[in-house]
Amino acid sequence: MFKTMLQLLLLYLAVLQGAAAQGISVSLSDNLIVIDDTRRSGSIDLVNLGEDPMEFSVAPAKDASSVVKSAEPMLRWSPQRTVAPAHRSVSLRVLARPAANLPAGEYAFQFNVTATVQRAQGNTRVLEEGKAAKEQLIAVSSPVVPVLPVLVYVRHGMKTPLVDIEPLTLTPDDKDSLGYFRVVKRTPNTGFVGQIQVVERDSGTVLSSGRLHVGQKGADAKVTMPRLFFPAERASLFCLKLWSQFPGEGEPYAQLCD
Repeated sequence: MFKTMLQLLLLYLAVLQGAAAQGISVSLSDNLIVIDDTRRSGSIDLVNLGEDPMEFSVAPAKDASSVVKSAEPMLRWSPQRTVAPAHRSVSLRVLARPAANLPAGEYAFQFNVTATVQRAQGNTRVLEEGKAAKEQLIAVSSPVVPVLPVLVYVRHGMKTPLVDIEPLTLTPDDKDSLGYFRVVKRTPNTGFVGQIQVVERDSGTVLSSGRLHVGQKGADAKVTMPRLFFPAERASLFCLKLWSQFPGEGEPYAQLCD
């Protein structure tokens, strides 16, 4: 897929795979939550893919450099700490309670989900020489603690942020990419979260599809088209479609064929 989508795919794989080292395997159902005036809450699943119980903890990220205006004061989330049995998941719910006098705009908050395996050790207490207690004495935590980031947007009293599509730019000297569509945010200091599709203009065949996320501090993004999926002889037969939410619903709000 194109560069932006490749970045998203790599991020998705990182979230999906979570951490598989030393017997730990966890994932998130998503790493983005969007809350607005019609949806005051959102949720994701914390998934334990391993053989042992997993303790999940949720806390604010220490580095919030990607956030322009913090949503932390208005957010509540639950649970803050929970244990998921082996091969099970638990739901994390985030609720926004904006103050009545809160200025309109987009607020954001990043928190980290950490996962610690709870593994019962086989050590037993020696009662006397040659005898041992039957029960396990203690459940200890693995030293490996994966950290999975989650970003929350709270859009208060504002319209959904949009991006505009610029014409396809061909890159004949790039051996990997046929070219790219550039998308530019209409409103600075807001995040865009939507669905994109690249389709064949004549047949309508969907060649690639996925989520596009442009952070609050970003201004634009390139939707690149790898030559592996987009042959050069069809360079003038592509359309980019945009939806303002993910997954997209109904008709796209923007489309450009080039």
